[in-house]
Amino acid sequence: MIDTGDIDVFLGLDVGKGEHHTQALLCLARRPADILFAMLRDGTFYEPQPAESG
Repeated sequence: MIDTGDIDVFLGLDVGKGEHHTQALLCLARRPADILFAMLRDGTFYEPQPAESG
C-alpha cells in the first residue's frame, strides 16, 4: 500500500516541474497503470523491492 505522504511528494515534484495539478495527478495514475500493463503483458508478478535504508 502506498503511503499518502509518498503521493504528496510525487505530486509536489510534478507540480514543481511546471505541470498543472490535474496533469500531475494523471502522471501519478499512469505510473501504476504502466506497471500493471507490463505485468499482464509479460505474465509476471509484482515483487516489491526492499526500501533502501540510509
